[in-house]
Amino acid sequence: MNAASRLMKFDSVQKLSFIGTVVAAMSWAGVAPRTLGRELYRNQFKRNLELAAFTAVLPLFTFAMTFDSSAANINDLISTFYSAFVFVFPAVFALEIAAATLCRLLTFVVWEPSIFSLTPRIPTIVLPWVLREQGYHPKRITLFVADFFTSVVACPIIEEAGKLVLVNLCLSLPRNFAEGKKGRRVKVRASRTRGTRQVTNINPYVVSMLVASWGIKFADSLRRVLLYSKPSSLHPGWYAFARGCFPVQELCGTLTALQWARRDVLGVEMGLVGLLGPAVFIHGMANFRGMKPVFKWNSAKPWSEMQLPVPDAAAGVIEEGAMNAKGLNKGFAKLIWLTILLRVTGYCVKNYYMINRQARKRTQRNEDAFAAELSMGKMLKKDKKDKKKD
Repeated sequence: MNAASRLMKFDSVQKLSFIGTVVAAMSWAGVAPRTLGRELYRNQFKRNLELAAFTAVLPLFTFAMTFDSSAANINDLISTFYSAFVFVFPAVFALEIAAATLCRLLTFVVWEPSIFSLTPRIPTIVLPWVLREQGYHPKRITLFVADFFTSVVACPIIEEAGKLVLVNLCLSLPRNFAEGKKGRRVKVRASRTRGTRQVTNINPYVVSMLVASWGIKFADSLRRVLLYSKPSSLHPGWYAFARGCFPVQELCGTLTALQWARRDVLGVEMGLVGLLGPAVFIHGMANFRGMKPVFKWNSAKPWSEMQLPVPDAAAGVIEEGAMNAKGLNKGFAKLIWLTILLRVTGYCVKNYYMINRQARKRTQRNEDAFAAELSMGKMLKKDKKDKKKD
């Protein structure tokens, strides 16, 4: 990559300026209460800008640590972040609302078909969202199943697929293997890219997916942080910083990037399910643990999304009965979830270096020998799992 491609262009400056303008406008509109005097309103506006900056501290640090200017183009990454923030986030928001409506309607068809007797007075398409107004109370199992399929299945698929589609549209990532003829994928993706050097660095895959994840995450976190900036909110600065540090979006994007690199750099046969499966699974687990999908506008307990204790408890104020069995069970569950996140992080770091090493080995060995080595590695892992089960 030449030196000129590493410099930030005017178009990138414009996009960053537009994002800054949107952040300032949202911070101004997010001042509460609206009846504050001019001086107090200005101070609260500045405070909201600080909260928005707190959410970007760790992502900026992580980007500085992972960005490789010799392998990735800064202008392409800025364009990806801009598109995720401006276009993908609203699209994901709308798709998740549609998916939630569909999931609820299908659940009511199976568990409570009598609910459709209300349709002469209410349009069917908005029926799930106005039940409370009509005095209808669905069964708990119905609400649980509808929310499970919405939050744990549909929404993770939409968000992770949105990142993948965005990177595909915004970037042309280097690859060693491509599709076969007539749009069908061959088992060994042997159609090597011509006219380019063999890819031995998967940094563009990881950084591009991280940037796409940060674009969606920053838009979502900015909205939630500004909604939590009221005078009655406890420790909004710490909450904003914690929202920026909560790593689920980044980990899921990295998992997709690693699978993508295995397919297009190493030539491992993989379908769309294998490409998005690990990220969707971890994202679904996070939503099941309490993280809110994009379409859920506000949270009654925002700290529960990140599995953090309430601020008073974090400051040392122990509530009465906090050390009972129920509290211990909750603390143990949070510890298990933290352990899972740490293991996923370790998996991502380990496989990032391992795939890079395998890509370098591939350029030094015969293609058939390298493919055989990958197949043998899979067989050995499978044998180990079978032995553990026995």
